[in-house]
Amino acid sequence: MSSFRTAAQTARRLYQRMFRRQASERIRDVITTLAQVPAFATCTTSTLRAVAESMHRRTYRRDEYIYYEGDPGLGLYVIRQGRVRLLAEASDDGRAELGQLGPHGLFGTLSIFGDFRRLETVQAMTEASVVGFFQPDLKNLTKRNPKAGAEITMLLARHLAEEHVDLVDAMAHEVGRSSALSTVADTAARALEDERRARGA
Repeated sequence: MSSFRTAAQTARRLYQRMFRRQASERIRDVITTLAQVPAFATCTTSTLRAVAESMHRRTYRRDEYIYYEGDPGLGLYVIRQGRVRLLAEASDDGRAELGQLGPHGLFGTLSIFGDFRRLETVQAMTEASVVGFFQPDLKNLTKRNPKAGAEITMLLARHLAEEHVDLVDAMAHEVGRSSALSTVADTAARALEDERRARGA
């Protein structure tokens, strides 16, 4: 009986060591992916590791939808392998392609910060492997590791700010800078008023 118990303990230790090694390899793989995402370019190694440990791996078949425009948003995705297309509902009951993303592409960032509906539909063009980081993951990370939580929050906020500036510039090119800035200001005012009404309700 004693030799059986010893063998069982040895087998358990070997299994645990193998599991830890596999988990460590998966985390290193995610860290490598994140390090090549422009939004995370200045992220410290310790924060990359903390985020990687919180991420969820998903695989999608070719033509499978990752999410649809108007869906409740829970968080962001980073592409490890494959390509996806971003689509928007068109007036002719079809979908217009907004763009494509390949490895290290980041999408869905806005919804990491709140209950925002998805602004686009995302569909896998090839078999695609992605990692997801969701609102509960950010909250848990911030509780466990406030420094890492603050760093990743600031980097993602900066990324969204850069996208905002790019959007205003694109609008300015189409309708003129004054009209673009006026539209942005009106939108911000409406959002503030909606927030005030929601708090008063």
